[in-house]
Amino acid sequence: MSQDPRAIQLTTNFKLSEFLHGDDPIPAPWILDNIYRLANRLQVLRDLLGKPIIINSGYRSKAHNQAVGGASQSQHLSGMAADIVVSGMPAPAVQAFLKHWSGGMGCYQHYTHLDIRPAQARWS
Repeated sequence: MSQDPRAIQLTTNFKLSEFLHGDDPIPAPWILDNIYRLANRLQVLRDLLGKPIIINSGYRSKAHNQAVGGASQSQHLSGMAADIVVSGMPAPAVQAFLKHWSGGMGCYQHYTHLDIRPAQARWS
C-alpha cells in the first residue's frame, strides 16, 4: 500500500495536505515544487516565532479559486501563496513582524496572505 501523497511531510512542521483543499487532485509537479518552496519559507517563519502556523488557504485549483472569489492571477493558483494565522498572535502583529518579507503580503484583520513572488508587494 502506497502512502497518500497528501500525507507527505514537506518540512518539520508542514504536510502537503495543509496546502491542499479537500479532495482536490494533487497538482502538477511544477506546482508541487512551488508549494515545497513556500513551505520552507513558512517553516523559517515558524522557527523564528516559535508558534504554530495554521494555513487557511494554500494552493487553489482554478475552480476553487473562482468559487472563493480569488483574483484571476492569484498566486494561490501556482502554489506560491498561503493565507495564514499564527497561533496566539494577532494578524497585525504577524504583519509587523514580517515587514521585510521579500514576496507579497496581504494585510487583513484576521489573517495574513503571504506569497513567494519574486518582488515585494503589499496590500490590505
